[in-house]
Amino acid sequence: MLKFMCMLERSGSLFKGRDIHITESHQSSKTSVPGTAVALANALGVPASHTTSVRNAGEQRAALHIPPEHLARHALHRIEVHDGACKISMETRVYGDSAYASGVQQIIAAIQGRELQARIYSINEFIETGWI
Repeated sequence: MLKFMCMLERSGSLFKGRDIHITESHQSSKTSVPGTAVALANALGVPASHTTSVRNAGEQRAALHIPPEHLARHALHRIEVHDGACKISMETRVYGDSAYASGVQQIIAAIQGRELQARIYSINEFIETGWI
């Protein structure tokens, strides 16, 4: 997921001027701002209002095909870019907690044994240097 977001931050401007819509879905208990969807919108240069949030379990099952066993913990982000007769769709799906734990594990492994400077590092820097 981090590499996907890095790619969009670097290349999202290529879709400038196109009709872009983002759909995001999380468990119904999520009440915070959908930060990943906002970051995706920013990377693509569109307002966050171009994002549809889905929290209804029935719609998540029927329209988004979220497996019932993952309705309580999931994240879906779908980007659709329309340009006349051409449509590009990009989608990410995360089910459960293991992907988040794995991501943190990769970040920890990336910094272990490295001599880091006393500064703030961005995750994108880790990705672009091949650390993760």
